[in-house]
Amino acid sequence: MMTILEESKGFSLHFVVIFFLYLSFCDGFLVHQTPRSNVLTRSTDEAIEAAAFGESSNGDAIMSAAAAITKESCQLLGVKSLGVDYGLVRTGVAATVGYDPTPLKILSNLNNTEVSGCVVEMCRAEQANQVVVGLPLHKNGTEANQTTITRVFAAQLADHVIRNLGPSVHVLLFDERYTSKEAAARAHSKDPNRNLQGQLDADAACIILESYYNDNGHGAELVKVDSGLYEECVKIWEEKRIQEEKRLQEEMRDRDARTAWRKEAMERDRMTEDAASMKSNTKKKKKKRKKKK
Repeated sequence: MMTILEESKGFSLHFVVIFFLYLSFCDGFLVHQTPRSNVLTRSTDEAIEAAAFGESSNGDAIMSAAAAITKESCQLLGVKSLGVDYGLVRTGVAATVGYDPTPLKILSNLNNTEVSGCVVEMCRAEQANQVVVGLPLHKNGTEANQTTITRVFAAQLADHVIRNLGPSVHVLLFDERYTSKEAAARAHSKDPNRNLQGQLDADAACIILESYYNDNGHGAELVKVDSGLYEECVKIWEEKRIQEEKRLQEEMRDRDARTAWRKEAMERDRMTEDAASMKSNTKKKKKKRKKKK
């Protein structure tokens, strides 16, 4: 009787957990909700069904269902991105892998080429997979003068990224409306006396990334480089990649050569010490023989 009750209790708990996961998915309690994540795919449906009605009595099925839900609703989770809040005077940069964005730096008084170079270096240092540039728009969604300026910068940045990081690293444009105001509101709530002049650009870049990941990247615009220029950029990157591989191979050969030289030197020293030790032992033996005589 106790076994039946325990099994019934286990099944009920099992079902309640899965049902909660399902509701959490639909209502956005478990993960950030996006317009397209209201409908579960067939594979996710099957994972939930297996967890709720499967034969497994351990937590593996539940974990699989939770992982399937999380993966489907947070498709960008684990993808590292650099966020850029571009401005003619200051540009804020932040980084994230899908949660807790980190402000990196505020670039001041640099031209587009210099800003692009700095972003590329930070992208390399952070090993980012993509760059998300905030696109300033009017409240009604129409483009402003600053929108055009940002598009020009994004095109130059995409050129630099392909030349130095390769075509697999993409530059995206994403709606940044109200990010500066939200950054100011957050900073003011933490410290009402804080001087916000020139201090919010990196925070705004964090909010751009938050919005981008919360929406699963929906609405982002891929910055495309002209086909002729694209081929030239890829060619330059390929040449740089080949040169870098050669440099690394040369460094490896030099390192191996130094290691081999050290081993040979240590072996020579050991042989010299052994020879000296044998010579010393021979002298001692001769002395002992003389004493005996």
